Amino acid sequence: MLKIKNLRKKFGQNEILKGIDLTLKDNEILSILGSSGSGKSTLLRCIAGLESSQYDELSCDLNIGFMFQNYALFPHLSVYDNIAFALNKLNKNEMNLRIKELLVKFGIEELKDKKPDQISGGQAQRVAFARAIAAGAKLLLLDEPFSNLDQGLKESLRAELKDMILKEGLSAILVTHDIDDAYYLSDKIALFDGGEILDIGAPKELFYSVKNPKSIQMLGNLNYINSNLPSGDKFFDWIKSRNNIFACSEIYMGGEFEADVIDKSFMGLFYKIELEYKGVRFYTLWPSCLRVENRVKFGFYN
Repeated sequence: MLKIKNLRKKFGQNEILKGIDLTLKDNEILSILGSSGSGKSTLLRCIAGLESSQYDELSCDLNIGFMFQNYALFPHLSVYDNIAFALNKLNKNEMNLRIKELLVKFGIEELKDKKPDQISGGQAQRVAFARAIAAGAKLLLLDEPFSNLDQGLKESLRAELKDMILKEGLSAILVTHDIDDAYYLSDKIALFDGGEILDIGAPKELFYSVKNPKSIQMLGNLNYINSNLPSGDKFFDWIKSRNNIFACSEIYMGGEFEADVIDKSFMGLFYKIELEYKGVRFYTLWPSCLRVENRVKFGFYN
């Protein structure tokens, strides 16, 4: 449905996108994860045609809708008129019918005369979604839709957004800097850094099979042992079999190995614990209901 080959973008002499290759299938949700300034929003704007770019191929066979950061509803327009803005190519009768259909579908018909500052965050998301797909979009582009929201509201809106995307049978590309957004919403995740894709894959596959050490910080809760490990130790041999990268969740309490507890941080449901085994330090996550002594037994999942 969407295919990009060797897409490049410069602002003056500053190269923002450095040869992006990307494909998206029908009904697939892709998250582009990266820090501010990594080029992820620029990529979204290039796909939407809002920025010019150079490429060997950029093909998309479906209409594109765009949900901007914080929804970007026009504050001086009613809910009705915000949706109507996306339908200016229709005649008045067609426009009214389409808006009525969308208002009913997303449960916002009672809000049609209200301004954006008179509705809740969840209602604003539904209005923005309706506007983005009003003209028949089947590929939805979302630029940081949950930025600056508190965690409770974000979790609620995230679930509702995913439900709307699935029910409408859309494909979607989400730009975010929040790994939880990416894990929850995505069929696959692309890790972005300095205008390049470092890693891409299904969330679980990506997390447990990291290819690039730079990806570790973005994914979180991974250990990278940046040192030469001696052979003949079962734990060290396992680490080397994982290319010196393994998840905190792969270490369990109890087992044949013994380590010193260097640090213990309470994180609500779990402790994040730093262990030291034969001079090598790494982290694990253990349930916070457990008692953790200064020296502990541990094992690893094969």
